[in-house]
Amino acid sequence: MIHYFQETILEAQQYQDKIRLRHLRQADVHLDKVRLYLRLAHTWKLLSQGQYEHVSRMVAEIGRLLGGWVKQTEGNP
Repeated sequence: MIHYFQETILEAQQYQDKIRLRHLRQADVHLDKVRLYLRLAHTWKLLSQGQYEHVSRMVAEIGRLLGGWVKQTEGNP
């Protein structure tokens, strides 16, 4: 799943404006799926509480960075 996120980020780097924004929004969808699968992994006891907290902080930071990139791209006419 994470490789889809990485691919869309790489694709977004290749374009500008509307096409970049489309790829960034798709990356956000992939990141939401990663969050879902992490919650399921924690619920099913595949991740300890500490592991879940650590990876959740990392994913939250990626989300903040992605959100900033989206805002920057939206601000460029």
